[in-house]
Parts: sequence; structure tokens; C-alpha cells
Amino acid sequence: MSVTSDLPSPAARTVAPGTYGARIHTTLATVGRLWTRLESEGTATAYQRLDWVTPIVERLSAASKAEPLIVEVVDGSGRPVMIVPLARIRHSGYRVITWLDLGVCDYAAPILAPGIDLNAEDMALAWAAIRDVLPRADLIQISRIPDDVLGRPNPIATLAACHRMDMQASGVAIDGDAETLLSRLCRPSTLKDMAKLRRRLERAGTVTFVEARNANEIDTIFDALVEQRRSRFAEIGRFNLLSRPDVEAFYREAAHHGLNGGPVRLFGLSVDGEWIAAAYGLVHSGTFHGILLTMAGDAWRNTSPGLHIVAEALRWARAEGLGYFDFTVGVMPYKSDFGVQTRDLSEIAEVATLRGHLVKHTLKGASAARIWLRGHPEWYSRAQNARRWLRRKVA
Repeated sequence: MSVTSDLPSPAARTVAPGTYGARIHTTLATVGRLWTRLESEGTATAYQRLDWVTPIVERLSAASKAEPLIVEVVDGSGRPVMIVPLARIRHSGYRVITWLDLGVCDYAAPILAPGIDLNAEDMALAWAAIRDVLPRADLIQISRIPDDVLGRPNPIATLAACHRMDMQASGVAIDGDAETLLSRLCRPSTLKDMAKLRRRLERAGTVTFVEARNANEIDTIFDALVEQRRSRFAEIGRFNLLSRPDVEAFYREAAHHGLNGGPVRLFGLSVDGEWIAAAYGLVHSGTFHGILLTMAGDAWRNTSPGLHIVAEALRWARAEGLGYFDFTVGVMPYKSDFGVQTRDLSEIAEVATLRGHLVKHTLKGASAARIWLRGHPEWYSRAQNARRWLRRKVA
């Protein structure tokens, strides 16, 4: 396909057998029906559900200066093969095409049509068709690409430009009786420590685990989650995405939609009515994906409330008949307590202009600096302290 303007026409040309074609959609309205069909009949992760992506576009695009670029890929007979949801984001001085995640999706994977799995050679042809319809940009950068989409090969991960990230995801298969699940997942020493912490927690009052089932519970628990995250991130000097009003509103609205068929499930753990931990995740295709986990600090820290709510959520997921608990991105010590298996993630960074080349190497240098700091604790501590100081100054 030839591109004659900054945003190509959504019309697709006829493609020869054995090849692939693409058409681009800049609005969900023109692709929503196909998306719904492929999501239902084919395969998609929770992060590519249409009811998760729609509010991303509607609520977060403006603040992120993002233009949706949803690419429909067809084979030589015109059959849809997959949908690839991308976005072009305008940064100061350059434009980058990335996955349509805007900070709220942990995985980049296409919506796959049923019965069609592309090998590496096929995907190279399909990617060429995708590249042909994309508008001008300096860089194509896609990160957090898993090797599979719910057990099916992720064709994006087969591209020659795909390389392993310094990031992994983790999760654990869950089966059998919910009440005895932890005894099968955890080491005896872990169970002993958790029991000790649980007794300490119960001495403080009545412990209650709640799945939010009405609007009032959603708002009450979500308010606690926002405050716990704000306090913790301020303490450690990390940027808190939920400090953006549009992002906080997105997550809250999605939680309310979970009461009416949406994927979100929200949990809280309280002691005598005081919320000490909260967990926010997505349920899709037999899997729970944990997204946000928060806990109270100060007097509650020595009871490990985050560990308790994860344990409760695991039992809940199994009682609901789910077969996999996805801890998503990041390898943290507490996850290993539950017997997780790690999974590699990949990324793509394709340069389109000289400016894009400079941007790529600048970003690569920043990433290398972060890796070096993590390997040098003294300097990492200094950098963290400086960041905390700076955030306090601008708060």
C-alpha cells in the first residue's frame, strides 16, 4: 500500500494469495464490530479486550497526545488475520508509534483471528504491510511483548527486530481445592511465616477480605487504594501514574464497569473496618491478572498486609474456577513465595528517521544507566534519595 498523506486512507487494497494486506483505522467505530468478533471467536489478552481499550482511547488519549492507529491485517483472500492496536504519540521534538496501552496495559499482543497462526516468515510479510500503512513517525517502539497469547504463539514476538527486555512477567497455574491451594503452591517455611504474620494481624482485630460487589464498596476500596499508593510512592520517590486525574478516573470507571460485565475485580482487606490493603485486577479467559497492589504502612507494615491480600485473591480466583494467576510484569521477592514461573518479555525499536536514531540511543542509554545503578547499591541509594528530594520540592 502506498501512503500519500500523513494518515492513510482506511480502505484496503486487494492482496495476492500468500501475501498480507493492511488497513488502518483511526477510530474504534470503524473496527469495533470486527474487534468484538475476533475477541469472541479468536484470542486476546485481557489488556486487548475492547471494553478495556475503549476507555483508554476515550479517557487517556488527549492527555497523552496519542492518536489511535488500529491496524487490521488480512490475508490474500481478504480474511481478517489479526488486529494490531497501535498509537502515535507526539513528544517534544519527535513522534513515536507504540502500542495502544498509554501506561495501563502490561502486555502488547494482537487480537488473533481463530485458526490462523502466522510463522516468522508470514509475520515478516504482515509486518511489512503494517509498516506500509502507518503514518510518519521517527521511531516505532513496542515493549512488553509476550511470546504467546493465551497459549497461542504471539506473531509479534517472531519479528527479527524483537529482542529480550530487561523485564520479565510471572504467574502460577492454580488447580484443585481453593482452601488448600496455598499448601500446594508455597514452601512449608513460607506457610509457617504467613501463619505467624496472620496471627499477628488477627490480634489487632477482626480481619475481613472483601470483593467489591456494589458501587459504594468500589469507591470506598478504590479510595483506600489511591491513598495507599500515593503514600508509598511518595515515600520511595517513584512516579505515581495514578496521580494523573485522568488515569485515576480511568481505573475507577473500569472498576465500576466490572459490576456490569467488565473485566475488573477489586478487593480490599480490612481490620475492624480499616482498609489495610487493596488489590485490583482483570479476569479474562480463565486468568486473573493482578494490576495494582497497595497496602498501608506505619503500624501495619510488620504484618505484611500485601502478602495476605494476595493469598486471599489466589484462593478467590481458584474458587471462581480460574486456572492461572498472573502476577504480570516485574520480578519481586514476594511473588516467589507463591511458586511463580517467570516469562520473558521482548521489545521492538525500529528507527524511521535520524531523529528517531538519536531518540533510540538516548532511551537505550537511560535504560543502561538504570541497570547499572541497580547493580551498584550505594549509587542507586544516592539516586533514589535525590529523586525523593526533587519530588518533595516540586510537590
